[in-house]
Amino acid sequence: MKPIEKAERYTLSKLVVHNLKQYIVENGILPGQKLPAERELAQIMKVSRAILREALRSLESAGILEIRHGEGAFISANSLSPLLEQLSFAASLSGSNAGELLEIRYLLEAAAVDAALKKGGAFPFDELERLIEAAAAPGAPKPQTDEADAAFHLAVVRTLGNGSLAQLAELFIRQAATADGGPAAPARAAEEHARYVRALREANAEAAKFVLREHLRL
Repeated sequence: MKPIEKAERYTLSKLVVHNLKQYIVENGILPGQKLPAERELAQIMKVSRAILREALRSLESAGILEIRHGEGAFISANSLSPLLEQLSFAASLSGSNAGELLEIRYLLEAAAVDAALKKGGAFPFDELERLIEAAAAPGAPKPQTDEADAAFHLAVVRTLGNGSLAQLAELFIRQAATADGGPAAPARAAEEHARYVRALREANAEAAKFVLREHLRL
């Protein structure tokens, strides 16, 4: 790592952030694992503990670290969350077309289906059938049917076993699940979900993606 002790304070903190990221990668520190103690880390970075704390707080704000009082700094097990929140907020600010967001959602889920079927992934069919019933329960409040719909599609995506893709897909799935589909939406969705599951059972990726696109009205 390059010497940074002569840089001005703000730049110094940014450089320490960069070097800490490099240190984490080079040392193979994994999510959930702890960084060295503050004193040792300051010596490694060749900076004061005050500068180190600024850098650690920056990494915590970015979702890379989790700082636990009295315990130390740990690599976050969910470092994509802040990025996804920013992405969701940015989409709201930019007034992104609902159709564009649905297209992204479709592409993510369709890619997961393709990859999971190619890998021979075992879809949780019992869970999917249960969620179809929950989403179509007579008289169920919309938040309940929305949650069941989102959980159904997330269960499909998670079959691939790619946690990062699942987190990204969840953002768009949950946004779409809250769209108003009208009184007939739950019954219609149940029929489409059943066809979707049938295509997955038959390992027919093209049929599954066709039903998904129809389900999203794309």
